[in-house]
Amino acid sequence: MIEVSIISETKNPDLKKIALKYLKPENYFDKKENEISVTNAMGGETDWFILPSTFGEIKEKKLFEQYSAGLAGFEKEGIQLLKVWLVENEIIDNLMCY
Repeated sequence: MIEVSIISETKNPDLKKIALKYLKPENYFDKKENEISVTNAMGGETDWFILPSTFGEIKEKKLFEQYSAGLAGFEKEGIQLLKVWLVENEIIDNLMCY
């Protein structure tokens, strides 16, 4: 799983960027109650890293589309912040039916 955040630039707080980090994978139990160890390509939880602006815009628009299509696992407050960010940066139109 990943966590996504909109962060402010330190020198210019009005400039917002997209950052993400990989979360520590959690083990799970199969049908026979055997614990299955889970890992990810990053080897566990990572620090935040900022996405280049164009890639961040594409990624966040796709996440918003997935949320709008019914994908679970999104925080309501985070989605509202994302929606405002997408509209302010003219990545989606305010007239779109989200």
